[in-house]
Amino acid sequence: MKVSKTISFFILNEVRKNVSDIQSVSKRISSGRINKGDSPTSTALANSVSLRVQTLDFISQHITENVSVLQKYEELLNQVSNYVQKLKMISDRASLSSDNQEFQELEKAYKENLSSLDQLVKTTTIFSKVLGRGGFSNSVISVEVVSGDFAFKKTDFNLSGLNFLRFGIKQYQSFHIQFDRVGDNFQATLLLDGSPVFTENKEIIGKPSDMPFIVDFEELGVSIRVQGKGDFSVKVEGKADPQLIVFGDGQNDEERFFIPSLEPGQLGIPSDFEEGADMVSQKLEVVFKNLSDIRGFIGQKIAKLSQRNDLGDIIKSKLKILQGNYEDTDMTSDAVILNLKQVILNSDISSLRRAISFMNLVLDMLRR
Repeated sequence: MKVSKTISFFILNEVRKNVSDIQSVSKRISSGRINKGDSPTSTALANSVSLRVQTLDFISQHITENVSVLQKYEELLNQVSNYVQKLKMISDRASLSSDNQEFQELEKAYKENLSSLDQLVKTTTIFSKVLGRGGFSNSVISVEVVSGDFAFKKTDFNLSGLNFLRFGIKQYQSFHIQFDRVGDNFQATLLLDGSPVFTENKEIIGKPSDMPFIVDFEELGVSIRVQGKGDFSVKVEGKADPQLIVFGDGQNDEERFFIPSLEPGQLGIPSDFEEGADMVSQKLEVVFKNLSDIRGFIGQKIAKLSQRNDLGDIIKSKLKILQGNYEDTDMTSDAVILNLKQVILNSDISSLRRAISFMNLVLDMLRR
């Protein structure tokens, strides 16, 4: 009998201790401090959200880079629009001129401004890309070493500056670039269906043989990473892909689109007054409207990318709640955070309350 009472007393104390611990956990959870070990529910949530945060960190970096590209593109777009306005003013004035000398002077001014515009587009770069040619990722599909004792990887090639529309390549169509080196001379040739379409040459002198260096083919819009002094010939298969992918909050939530080229020829800007200054003015009016449409399109994408980036902040705030750092949370949306907190509390506290009720029942039984 004495042993039975001792065991009952021991069990009673253990149960009281457990009840006290669970009540303490319940109070902590009620205040918004949730640890991974509180319940299977919170553990699963913490692991799930932690993985989501890692994913969104990558997405956030991707989006931030693309927002930078679009903002720089938007700046260039505004400059191009200003040039088009200036060109239209010149052509409007020329269409009203009856003086041949004045007409020739206006045409000269038109060509000079057009040349400046062309130079602006060619020299405006971001991340080593000629921005005004349009944004294209042009993924590398395969690499074939034709000759030379070199092992090239896909990452040694950057085809992102190549505006495939300029060379008659269709969206998502495959193409080839052949890179050749003979001494200090480098050559890049665009091939379509095995036939050369465009070739660009570079002479690189004084590069160290033991350090890798980049050879940029600015006109074609491609580059190759080279190491050593040996000659080689390597053929790269590329694909005309969109530049930007916008990630959302759900699986497979992505959007692909192309950044339009701002090159004068691609925009349809006449090179002179040969077809008549009045016709030039009409064409420039169409160009200006198209630029306005592009500006609206780019503005929407920047806004959308920024909204998607905010999701990363929200998810990070959710994770902090799960880890018990609610007071340190930088909340992008109070409503979202509080809603998630309530969901977690409803799930975990209900489990704890059932456990407390059960233990209280055990206590009553032991007291009897």
